[in-house]
Amino acid sequence: MATTGWSPQPLIFLLCFSSFTLIVVLGQREVPSALVSLSNMTDQFALLSFKSLITRDPYNVLSNWNSNISFCDWNEISCSRGSQRVVALNLSEKAFEGPLSPYIRNLSFLQVLDLWSDSFHGHHHIDFSRLPLLQKLSISENNLEGLIPQTLSHYR
Repeated sequence: MATTGWSPQPLIFLLCFSSFTLIVVLGQREVPSALVSLSNMTDQFALLSFKSLITRDPYNVLSNWNSNISFCDWNEISCSRGSQRVVALNLSEKAFEGPLSPYIRNLSFLQVLDLWSDSFHGHHHIDFSRLPLLQKLSISENNLEGLIPQTLSHYR
């Protein structure tokens, strides 16, 4: 067997879907490097779920949010250079309408969530404890209900 320069380790991929969690364990087998990018699928799924709940996008900000290009190239998304994970959603003053997707909680590298002055409505179902890197939260000027943890009280 030819060596590829890495030691095969058990790999675990965790994909969260609406009502269940699917864990796929790939044992002591060599895995193509393209498969490693599966960890970024969580971010893409979260963003597409966010988009699916938007009922109004008058400026077509989300027009390039599709699987034809990398989500790191989508409008108003910033990704980390190394891991290519979403670190910022800068969607303030875009006149969006709709409920806020609970799948934002799966953007575990998110540092900035800026939804200031849109028209999101309803109860937010974001588990902020799943966003440990969040530094800026701006959700005022929306019609959202729900508690913001005191640990995030210095955000607007």
